[in-house]
Amino acid sequence: MSRPYKRQKLNNSGSVDPVDLRNRREAFLSSLGRDISPPHSTRQTPEVVNTENFQDHVAKGGRPSQDGPPRAETATDKLSQPSNVDGSSDKDHNLKLIPSPFRLTTIRDLPASDNIDTVSLYDLLGNPLIKEAWIFNFCFDVDWTMEHFDQDIRHLVQVKIIHGSWRHEDTNRIAIDAACARWPNVDAARAYLPDRFGTHHSKMFVLFCHDDTAEVIIHTANMLAKDWTNMTQAVWRSGPLHKQRSSDDDAPAPIGSASRFKQDLLAYLKAYNKPCKDLHNKLSSYSFAPVRAALVASVPSKIKMLAGIPNPADRLWGWPQLSAVLRHAHRSHEKETSHPHLVAQVSSIASLNKGWLDNLVEATWSGSSATPFSIIYPTAMNVASSLDGYAAGGSIHTKAQSAAHLKQIAILRPHLCQWTEGKQSGFRSGRGQAAPHIKTYIQYSSKPTQEKLSQDDVNIDWALLTSANLSMQAWGSLPRGANDDAHVHIQSYEIGVLIWPALFGAGADATSQGGKHTSDQLQSKQSNVRVVPVFGKDLPDEPLYREHGGSETVVGLRMPYDLPLTAYSSDELPWSLHSTYTEPDIFGRTWPPVE
Repeated sequence: MSRPYKRQKLNNSGSVDPVDLRNRREAFLSSLGRDISPPHSTRQTPEVVNTENFQDHVAKGGRPSQDGPPRAETATDKLSQPSNVDGSSDKDHNLKLIPSPFRLTTIRDLPASDNIDTVSLYDLLGNPLIKEAWIFNFCFDVDWTMEHFDQDIRHLVQVKIIHGSWRHEDTNRIAIDAACARWPNVDAARAYLPDRFGTHHSKMFVLFCHDDTAEVIIHTANMLAKDWTNMTQAVWRSGPLHKQRSSDDDAPAPIGSASRFKQDLLAYLKAYNKPCKDLHNKLSSYSFAPVRAALVASVPSKIKMLAGIPNPADRLWGWPQLSAVLRHAHRSHEKETSHPHLVAQVSSIASLNKGWLDNLVEATWSGSSATPFSIIYPTAMNVASSLDGYAAGGSIHTKAQSAAHLKQIAILRPHLCQWTEGKQSGFRSGRGQAAPHIKTYIQYSSKPTQEKLSQDDVNIDWALLTSANLSMQAWGSLPRGANDDAHVHIQSYEIGVLIWPALFGAGADATSQGGKHTSDQLQSKQSNVRVVPVFGKDLPDEPLYREHGGSETVVGLRMPYDLPLTAYSSDELPWSLHSTYTEPDIFGRTWPPVE
C-alpha cells in the first residue's frame, strides 16, 4: 500500500536487500502456524460466559495479553454493535432491550464484577484484519499504542497519527517523531491550529480492514497507558461499515440520520485540509447505515451570527452545532420534559464567566438558564482516594489559586458535585475509585433522586459523549462583535456523539437505501422508546421492564458515575493540579510529589 504523506526513501542501487527480503519472508511464514483469534462475533444471541478468570487476562501497565483482550467477555459482546438497533426481545410484550451505545473502558485494578461489558484498547485495535489505522488524539505514547495491534500485523498495519503539537520543542511532538523513526509503518501529521490557545483535543480511531469494512471509534482517552489503565473513560463505536453501492446525495440529510452523521464527519475531516484528504476520500465510499447518533464536533473557526442566530449558510461547530442538533431532538419528544435536570461531567473546567455558562445552558440545552444543572468534577479527596492516588490528578485540571479562581469556584459551588461512591449500592457505576477523564453531558427528565430511581421514573432526554470539557476554546465564545460582524470564535478540535430516544425507534430503522432516512421518520414521536440509566452493565434489566408489559423499546445508557449525585460540602474545593495537598493519598503520598 502506498503511503501518500511520507516521502519514500530512495534506494540508489535499484535492488532489494536480499537479507531483509529473506527475514521478512521467514517472519511471514512462521506467523502462519500461530493461531489467530477472529474478530468478535456480531451474532445477536446472548451467551452466558464465565468471567471468573478476568484478572488472568489483565497485563500489568495496561499492556495487552497476547492470549486475548485484557477483560472479561460478557453477553453484551454477543449482541449487535451498540449503535445498531438490535437487542434481546420479549415475544409476549414486544419488549426490546438495547445495550448502551456508550461503553466504559476496562479498569485494570478493579475486580471482574466491576468490568462487565467493558472494552480495552486491545479490543479496539487487536483485530488481525486491520490494515490501516488513523489515530486522532492529544497526547501519544506511540510504542505503547503499537503493542495493542495484533503481533502479526503491528509492523505491517499502516498507521497515521494526527496530533496538534506544532512547537518544535514540544515533548509530545519530539516523542512522536522519534517513534515514527522506529516504526517505518507509522507516519504523523500535525493539525493546523491558528490560535495558540487552541488544542487538538479530539480522540478518534478510523480503522480499515482487509474484509473491506471500516469502523469509526470516538472515545475520551489519550494514547497513554495511564489513561487506559485506571481512569474512567468511554467509547462509542460505529460498528462495521460496508462499502456503499450508490453515490451520496449532495443535499444536507436530516439531523439524526446515518447520512447526516457521515456528512458531518466528512466535513470535520475536510477541515484538516491536506493531512486528512486521503482519509476523507476513502471514508466517503462507505455506508454509515448502522449509525444511530449525531456528530457534535469543533474545529478552529469563526461562525457568523445574524440577529443572535448562527448563519444557516455556515457549517456549524461547537455550541451552535449542539444547539441545532438539540432543537431537532426536542421536536421528537412526545411532550416537553417539565422538570429537566442537566449534568455536565468533565475532567477540566477552564476560566469561565457566569454569562458564558448561562448562555451555554440557555442556548444549547433546555432553553432556560434557570434550568437546574450540576457539574461533576472531583475534589482533592476524590483524587487522593482513587486507584492511582494523586498521580491520577495530572489529567484533571482547574485552577484554585488566585482570587479570581476562587470567585469562579464560588459561582459554580451550587452546581458542583463530587466524583465519589454513592450511598445506594443499587445505583453505583463501579467507577468511584477510577478517577474521571471521561466527559459526558446528559439531560435527565427530572432530577435523579433516590425515590425516582427506585421507581424507574428517571429517563434520559439526550446524552453526549465527547472530548470537550467546559471551556470557551472547546465550545466557542459568546458572540463577539456588533451587528453584521458578530461571530462565535472556536479555537480547538473536539469530537463527540449525541444520542436521544427517537434514534432507536422503529421509524428510525435504516432503509434499504443505505440509511437515508426521511425527515418525517426522524421526527416521529418516541412514546414507545426510553433511554434509561444502567449501572454495572450495558443492558437494562429484563425482569424490571417485563413487568411493565406493552410494547416498548428500552435503551440502556451505561452510567460512569453514581446516582443520586453527591454535592460538595461547604469546605470542599475542586482538585487543582497546581495546589498543595498534605493529606496523604492511598499510597501515603502528598502533592506535589517529593523529588
